[in-house]
Amino acid sequence: MDPYLSPDSQAEEIVDALCTRLEERGGHSAFAGMIADYLEWVPAERPLAAVDLGCGTGVVARRLAGHLAPGSTVVGVDRSERFLERARALDPEARVQWVGAPGEHLPLAEGSQDLVILHTLLSHVEDPATLLREARRVLRPGGQVIVFEADHGSTVFGFPDPVRGRDLVRQLYAGIVHQPDVCQRIPLLLRAAGFFPEHHRGYVLSEAGRADFWLSSVRSFARLIPSLGLLQPSDGEEWVQAQLRAHEENAFFAAAPFYTFAARGEE
Repeated sequence: MDPYLSPDSQAEEIVDALCTRLEERGGHSAFAGMIADYLEWVPAERPLAAVDLGCGTGVVARRLAGHLAPGSTVVGVDRSERFLERARALDPEARVQWVGAPGEHLPLAEGSQDLVILHTLLSHVEDPATLLREARRVLRPGGQVIVFEADHGSTVFGFPDPVRGRDLVRQLYAGIVHQPDVCQRIPLLLRAAGFFPEHHRGYVLSEAGRADFWLSSVRSFARLIPSLGLLQPSDGEEWVQAQLRAHEENAFFAAAPFYTFAARGEE
């Protein structure tokens, strides 16, 4: 089962691996650049009320607090108190209000927010449609929603046997991503929730030769595979060692598409 569905029920080593990956990923220049790109669509000349829904350790909420005009409010919402513990520790200036709540039932008044961001959240929930309807509820008329997602179903890693490699990667992501193919449904989900799409961007984050962004992912998998039973132990060890060896031998390859969707609530 996707550990992001219920992080607080996971063992400490799993939560630590998830938190480490969230922060390492968020600090990588390519990934941070994608966040910066979609923040260009967020007005910074006037105060806004904004929510980072499914905030995790607060990577996006902290960036958002630094982007918005003085007088703005940023609320980081997550169902995991253990993620929020990390988020609070990483926000010593308390620029963000951290709130523990399920995304389907936000403790926010109807029509109270100007912006809701769902950053790599829809792929890790039972019902994406319900979250988008809840985002629509708390937004003011004409308010903005930004959805950023990885297309986990299209993620690839190099492996000596490509067919077997694809099967192993599919098994890995099936164990940590509840909705690996959600990207292709996001425009339909947005329209069904009462949003009118305005902007869209797509990216491919790939590395060849040596790994940088993806090395953190491999190391995270090395911790999660035995803890979550994502693969048979021998298969998991073989896959991790193949990735690390390829990195050391300058023969690594991995790639995944990422997509951003920005939409307005219909007035």
